[in-house]
Amino acid sequence: MVEWFETFFDSLYYETYRPFETEERNEREARFIVEALGLPQGSKVLDLGCGYARHAVYLARWGYRVTCYDLSEFMLERARERVEEFGVAGSVELVRGDMRELAYESRFDGAYMFFTTFGYFSDRENMLVLERVSRALRPSGALLIDLLNPVRVMYDVYVYGGVKRDWSEAGNYVELEEAVFDVRRARINVRRRYYRRSDGGLVDERSFTLRIYTYWELREMLEKAGMRLEKAYGSYKGDEYGPTSPRLIVVARKAE
Repeated sequence: MVEWFETFFDSLYYETYRPFETEERNEREARFIVEALGLPQGSKVLDLGCGYARHAVYLARWGYRVTCYDLSEFMLERARERVEEFGVAGSVELVRGDMRELAYESRFDGAYMFFTTFGYFSDRENMLVLERVSRALRPSGALLIDLLNPVRVMYDVYVYGGVKRDWSEAGNYVELEEAVFDVRRARINVRRRYYRRSDGGLVDERSFTLRIYTYWELREMLEKAGMRLEKAYGSYKGDEYGPTSPRLIVVARKAE
């Protein structure tokens, strides 16, 4: 059985997200990552679920050595092009792999999983990912995980009567997204339909599912993996995390 994340991050994903990810935004978010992790220049950093390396190239420009790790060959190809465009090939390593099979040991000073890259799998497998990331970090290494705020997700879906529907224009497409929160499994299930902007014809329909973790669940999981949660932010501006925050961004540190 093919899992949704094995095919989701393809050309259609790229075409419908890339227009919103301006270089101003990418650089601003990369700066937030660096400041939240608190790592000095020269540090080795793991970008887990790197996509097209939209943040990694900035870290490389600023003197960090970055390993970009992703399962999507399409996105890694876009990352190769971007690394060449930014002239940072000597500071960025591109690796294709499944994060559940991450095999590094004490190699990185820091790691980050940005833009809801955690929660794809079962609880057991998500825990395995944290254990493997912890093993990949050096003692006192830092990890940043950026997720949707579960409290905000539950509230939004509730307000819309159980199904939240959003229309948006993305690239050459008009997109309809329908989100349902499964309260028994603590997962958000999303279906997207893509229509051509030119004539309204249906191009594709696809679905994905994410386990939505609360602050306290993450804290317990991180502790089991040998890390301690140190900070929680509610936005990429560094705002304090709260119930109405758009994001839940945690920073944890491995034991010395």
